[in-house]
Amino acid sequence: MDLNPVEKSDKHKTVAIACQGGGMHAAFAVGVLTEILKDIEQQKKPKVSENQKLIELVGLSGTSAGALCALMVWYGLAPKTGIPGSGSEPEAREKLNQFWDDFVAKAGAENVLNFLTYRTFWLEEMEIPMLGVNSPIFSSLNPYGAIFKAAADYLPNFGVRKHYIDLDELLAVACPALKKMNIDKAIDWQSVKTRVLIGASEVVNGLECVFDSDVNKQKQHENQGMQPIVKPKDKAKYWRQRLPLSLSGVAASGTLPFFRKAEHINNRHYWDGLYSQNPPVREFLGGTDYKDEVPDELWIVRINPQQWPHVPQTNKDIQDRQNELMGNLSLNKELDFIMTVNEWQQRYQHEAFGQDHKPVTVRTIKMNKATADDLSYSSKFDRSSERMNLLRQEGESVARNWLGKWHNNTVGEYPSDA
Repeated sequence: MDLNPVEKSDKHKTVAIACQGGGMHAAFAVGVLTEILKDIEQQKKPKVSENQKLIELVGLSGTSAGALCALMVWYGLAPKTGIPGSGSEPEAREKLNQFWDDFVAKAGAENVLNFLTYRTFWLEEMEIPMLGVNSPIFSSLNPYGAIFKAAADYLPNFGVRKHYIDLDELLAVACPALKKMNIDKAIDWQSVKTRVLIGASEVVNGLECVFDSDVNKQKQHENQGMQPIVKPKDKAKYWRQRLPLSLSGVAASGTLPFFRKAEHINNRHYWDGLYSQNPPVREFLGGTDYKDEVPDELWIVRINPQQWPHVPQTNKDIQDRQNELMGNLSLNKELDFIMTVNEWQQRYQHEAFGQDHKPVTVRTIKMNKATADDLSYSSKFDRSSERMNLLRQEGESVARNWLGKWHNNTVGEYPSDA
């Protein structure tokens, strides 16, 4: 039986998924995205019920480790020139999980390096003096210094893979079709259906930055943001940038200043997007000219807990909560703005504003409380396969349950579900 247009519209939902950053905690998003991709695959099978709600994944966004998740799914979905049949949900699932299996520590030397890194952060949290000194170690490191450089140069001699310690190298290996020199097997931009946004922070001028695949497709204009000297003819007068998607941009999104030098892109320098958008969502709203491209729903894969049961007092809790607040408050400002626009759209639905804008339903997918309570700032740096698999399985379990509720119209909405 054919469904009428109203029923079709009600069951078909365009969805954008935004992945928070949080180091290895983002492995939770790997599991969530894996289950969502499976759900989309399932809906394409012939025996799917005509009453099932359908997901059309129109957007992905991410910051830091969340950017790695968003990019890998987007890359797997993107058609590539010279590779017939490329770009699919199974390919996206495989790319996402292969990347994270490669991201974790392998072999003896990497396991030792990971153990030392993670345990050093852990000792700092526990306020346990090391060598008679109780002060932060990694925050005192300088990636521009000779000691740091010497360590990076010598680690491969001990069996540490270059792309384990070099994010640029890791991304180049994982996403060859995005490399500038790879012309034969590049992204088929005009056939790409899913948009991706990557959040970063420009260091020198203090600009919020989004690397946007719509710029590559020429659906959005590049915006260099506020310049030191703005010519009268220039239209860009914002403290934010919109730049084309690139592997360097993704690396910038994951550049913690005490681990990596600032990423150099077109005479600008970039750090982690935690300081600006975690993750970017505002750009999905577009403008009045893009009303038809605004998603019906925005799903936030939240890594950082919104609330705490008490005031943090120990060094461990203070550091953990400080990091969570940095990531959450930037996101919540954008989500609260979406809620405000939704209210205005409803209030003025019969006027120009209401007709030029569409409401966006925001939902949150988050860890179980017991899992979140067992994590801390230090565990974000634990690149062990055990940590990754535990959180990936948590993401898969949570997403299966959450999707079941979504299909049955019993899942919550932001802000109450945060």
